[in-house]
Amino acid sequence: MPFFIDQLSDNIFLPQPPSRIISLVPSQTELLFHLGLGEKIVGVTKYCVHPKQAVKTKTKIGGTKNFDLELIQALQPDLIIGNKEENYLVGIMQLKEKYPVWMSDIFNLPDALAMIKGIGQITQTQVMANNLGQAITQEFAQLSAYGTIPAAYFIWRKPYMGVGNNTFIHEMLKVAGFQNVFGQVSRYPAVTSAD
Repeated sequence: MPFFIDQLSDNIFLPQPPSRIISLVPSQTELLFHLGLGEKIVGVTKYCVHPKQAVKTKTKIGGTKNFDLELIQALQPDLIIGNKEENYLVGIMQLKEKYPVWMSDIFNLPDALAMIKGIGQITQTQVMANNLGQAITQEFAQLSAYGTIPAAYFIWRKPYMGVGNNTFIHEMLKVAGFQNVFGQVSRYPAVTSAD
């Protein structure tokens, strides 16, 4: 079936399995390598640093929010993998004019599992993707209930930025038994030493 539906409910037409993939998201780059697609990945962002040795051989196409569109065109991708929160809308819309772009939209663990399954389908690595999804589900099912442990999750410094509510990280902290001390603040607040 050459039509696929991404997590934004957009249809992607892919007449044949992709052989020249660009990943615009570090975590999804890692997933693509885990699914055995390393030889098919032609471009990644400068923030895609894992798997460490493998990404060194891939062309860097800019950041997650500032793609080098000319370099992407030179790589002639037949599939681009992006994410609603990580990437910027204007750039994604420009890419969609020329290439099949599969977008993820992840808010919680079920969304992450659906993303793995969706990427497995569009890259024809369903067996490995399904196995990974099952392994992750089993691991989370084995988490012991230790109660709620207060935790602060930081994503940046200079300035320090934490993780508030309405984010994937906040949802994962809850699943793992932590109470986000910045959970009363929305998204990614700047945090001072006093905070």
